[in-house]
Amino acid sequence: MTNIYHVAFSEYEGIVSLFFISCNFRCKGCTMKITPWNFYLPDNVRFKLGSPDNTKTLDLFELENLLKPLNIKHAVVGCCGEPTIDNDLIDIIRILKKLKVNSILLLTNGYNLDEDMIKELKNAGVGEVEVSIKAYTDDIHIYYTGVSNKRVLENFKLLWDMGVKLRCETVLIPKLVEVDEIEKIAKFIASVNSSIPYRIDKYTRVPGTPWREATFAEVLEAVRVAKKYLTNVSYAKSGPPIYKVSTIYPKPS
Repeated sequence: MTNIYHVAFSEYEGIVSLFFISCNFRCKGCTMKITPWNFYLPDNVRFKLGSPDNTKTLDLFELENLLKPLNIKHAVVGCCGEPTIDNDLIDIIRILKKLKVNSILLLTNGYNLDEDMIKELKNAGVGEVEVSIKAYTDDIHIYYTGVSNKRVLENFKLLWDMGVKLRCETVLIPKLVEVDEIEKIAKFIASVNSSIPYRIDKYTRVPGTPWREATFAEVLEAVRVAKKYLTNVSYAKSGPPIYKVSTIYPKPS
């Protein structure tokens, strides 16, 4: 049984997104606390889906049968949760490759990776890995996630050294992960390779957390600073989806 509890699909773009129920981090600002479903689903659909506690995870056979009818061009693995702690991850990637998916992007916090897993992921068909670096300062990382970032940073370097196409992402959180912290992350990425793409996301306030929502002015300042060290820095733009996203699993009641 996989840890996949939600599958979303953008038919126009041919992008399938796989959501995983389990994680090895306990991030205080986890977006699961806002919604466990794809953000781009209509509000009424997310409401009807209810809680993922009432949804069983898919086995490999069920997953393949759900994906077969779709015209998938690109797959994003790990839109929620941590895919690398799923014992079936390699088989999930193999299914996507068997279905002739053009590109497979793995989203991960990087903590659980090692040389053997990276080799398996490459051989199975992962084309690119995006590591979410929550913070460079270990005390901040421990406070926010519950674990040290030492393995994350080591594995980021390992991915690059093993020839994996790599990118990075950080959420700017006011009063916690601010411009000075993002500058440290940018310097670290540049120490690996200054051409690695880096995206800075705007924090959306999670109920029960002490941080306000970030502003675009703050994000743009962080982008400006990060560009002193990196050649490819971007930021996530908010707003309604350009193309319709539907839920393949589960179906609304």
